[in-house]
Amino acid sequence: MTSITGGKAVVESLQAEGVSHVFGLIGSAGMEIFDALFDASDIRFIGVRDERTGVHMADGYARASGQAGVFLAGQNGPGATNLVTGLAQAHAAYSPVVALAGSLSSSHIHRDAFQEVDQQSLFKPITKKTLMLTQSARIPEMVREAFRVALSPRRGPVVVNLPRDLLAETLESA
Repeated sequence: MTSITGGKAVVESLQAEGVSHVFGLIGSAGMEIFDALFDASDIRFIGVRDERTGVHMADGYARASGQAGVFLAGQNGPGATNLVTGLAQAHAAYSPVVALAGSLSSSHIHRDAFQEVDQQSLFKPITKKTLMLTQSARIPEMVREAFRVALSPRRGPVVVNLPRDLLAETLESA
């Protein structure tokens, strides 16, 4: 057994799903994922300058490839809210997009923290499912669930909200 961060567990889960491309915008709420992606030579990270554009790119990738398009929003608050238009379009088109959204640290949720947005409520009407990570040990299960839901008939977008503190936690890996 080795210890890895929650961010590394996210990347290993993407690898287990056969992901070869991830679109995203770097931000502090998802830094552990970006650090792990840097070392993942089998996943190509395609950086964007705006989350809105990146979600449309992930949607286009999904439509062209038949696989789930993956977008990584590295910042909570405005970084997450910028996903709305692209996810709504993917929802209307039944396009399988998996959006990994950085979120506030668990202890700051519902405390009127800087850039706090209720991401669960925001994404619920424009996705097939919106998930909120509550334990770092559940990262592989939640990523697997996101892909299963996104790719099952009627395909559509899924959001996984990932609190910063859980991405930074260390957990045991096989």
